Amino acid sequence: MLAFSDSELLLDTARGPVAALRALPPPDADRGAAVVLCAGVVGSKEDFGPVLPSLAAAGYHAYAYDYHGHYAELPGESPDRHTIERHGADLVALLEGLGPQRPVHLVGHSYGGFVARAAALARPDLLASVTLIGAGPGMDNAKHRKLLSGFDHTLRLQGSAVMWPVVRRLVPEGDVARREFWRRRLAGMRLAFLHGALRSLTVEGDRGADLRATRLPVLLLHGHRDQRLWSARDFAAYAERLGAELEIIPDASHSPNLEQPERTVAALLRFWAGAERRAAERLFLDLVRPRGLPDPYASYRALRERTPVLRIELPGKAAAVVLSRHADVARMLQEPGFVSPGEDPARLTPNWRDVRIIRCLYQSFGWREGTAHSELRAALARRLVPRRAEELRESTAATAEECLDVFGTQLAGGGVVNLAEALAIPFASLVIGRLLDLPDAEALRLGEAARVASAAFEPFMTPRQRGEMAEAGELILDALEALAADRQDGLLAVVRRLRPDAGEQYLGDLTLLFGAGYDSPASLVTLGARLLLEHPDQAALVRDDATAERAVEEILRYEPPVQIAVRIAAAPAHFGDVGVEPGMALLGLVGAANRDPAYTTDPERFDVLRRPARASLSFGAGRHFCPGAALARMHAQVLFPRLLRRFPGLRPAGPPRFRAPGTMLRGIEDLPVTLEA
Repeated sequence: MLAFSDSELLLDTARGPVAALRALPPPDADRGAAVVLCAGVVGSKEDFGPVLPSLAAAGYHAYAYDYHGHYAELPGESPDRHTIERHGADLVALLEGLGPQRPVHLVGHSYGGFVARAAALARPDLLASVTLIGAGPGMDNAKHRKLLSGFDHTLRLQGSAVMWPVVRRLVPEGDVARREFWRRRLAGMRLAFLHGALRSLTVEGDRGADLRATRLPVLLLHGHRDQRLWSARDFAAYAERLGAELEIIPDASHSPNLEQPERTVAALLRFWAGAERRAAERLFLDLVRPRGLPDPYASYRALRERTPVLRIELPGKAAAVVLSRHADVARMLQEPGFVSPGEDPARLTPNWRDVRIIRCLYQSFGWREGTAHSELRAALARRLVPRRAEELRESTAATAEECLDVFGTQLAGGGVVNLAEALAIPFASLVIGRLLDLPDAEALRLGEAARVASAAFEPFMTPRQRGEMAEAGELILDALEALAADRQDGLLAVVRRLRPDAGEQYLGDLTLLFGAGYDSPASLVTLGARLLLEHPDQAALVRDDATAERAVEEILRYEPPVQIAVRIAAAPAHFGDVGVEPGMALLGLVGAANRDPAYTTDPERFDVLRRPARASLSFGAGRHFCPGAALARMHAQVLFPRLLRRFPGLRPAGPPRFRAPGTMLRGIEDLPVTLEA
């Protein structure tokens, strides 16, 4: 029973090396999370041998360890060194030393349950959950003190060999290997550890309220025959005080991990799956709060590694499935069974009719299917092909130089300049305005309004944000309607010819045309400038026009302006073992997909010379791939080398302030920069 295929090693911690057994998951199942298992007072790391391989096979980095001084002599050894508090501090050091394999599911058996509890109370931030196996509330009452003191007294008289008759009854006579292992274990057990641990237990009270206050998910698990130290009623009452789940393992007593390893593993995996799902829900809901997000990518990575397909109930909205792997998001974008949200707006925004700009955008070609989408998209795409982008390169370069002249004048004063307002917004506004044949002053006015109105795409807004968005939306709708009224040629005329009734669908198309042509390019400038200024070695490469194309692709991959793509399921589907029903919303995390190790190597590194096998998902994929992608890329390819050549002393002058809300569309509202000599 104790044989398994794990490696024995010493783990380095800040409080000294720890003897441990480790079982690693296969690469294709790695969840990026760890399990640490703490043994009982007369146990050892080998007690978890029967469960380690199964935990690793389920995707966890599994570690079982021995306490300091449990089997190896410590300098200056004495019982006073072996307390629950000290062993809990040792465990915290072990958890801190695990590095990226977090969060950690902590499991403590018997005495190990109290050690695990102490570590959880000290550093709940290191943990995903706590499981207590055969560990009740405390042992500081008269009954338990008498039992522990009697055991301690017998150990002093007879040594650890006193436990051999118990082992003989538990281990069949024919199990020679297991009996021999127990002989070695008892012979090697340090009496100072036993005396100190037993003494520490006599003063360990009920700390259930403290553990509950950490808000960690807790599982209390015990064998149905385990009633010597605590009754079934004691365990049940303790679980209730903890707010814990209670699992009783049939045909087991005090060590279900040894007696019923398969059932124990099943219970643990079931509990962890629920805990991880709830943690993922909290993580995602935190991501969609209506605020600026300095760095959503750590949360994206956690979702992708631990809950890559998450079914969630969004507050005030229908159930949704969140996808964070590249393959899943690409599938969602490409397969015809997943349609644009304008086909069923209420699934994502129940009150979508209440605000005019939202109502118009949901009817626009970018949010629809069939001819409502394809006819106008095809007409626009014919005028926005890569060849057309190259024809516009010279005029775009002239616009870039014009904007850089103004930017340089502001920098010349020696103070701090907001690059977003001084460069990104005017450049993006003028480029799209001139493409649509708008007066420059009007294009700049609409660009400022579009910064605010872009919140129309966001799932959640504060009342103030919603009011400002609606007001800016009215300005844009009215202005574009007036500007397009007398156009006989150009892109605005194309829209009017295909929407002769000039209703809300027409207004939505006009708004989407300007908004998409302004917003992503403006955000691309701010996000890209920040990355290049924070990575001067990469910026040095981008000063050369020859690297600009690859650099822009890397900026798009690393910091996509569009962070989330949305679809509605038109037919039943499955992503992994999660079912998707017709009508459910699917949220594809583009920012997570672009950093999926399955898509590109070393994805967290910003590398402007990167050559991925295929383009990122930043402009979408399939039938809704952005028709203006070539233009947006060209704009950035023109601007960045010129910016870096003209202002080699450009430096960050403070932390950026990100767009709020910025769940769907990411950008920077304030990018403070200064020019050094």
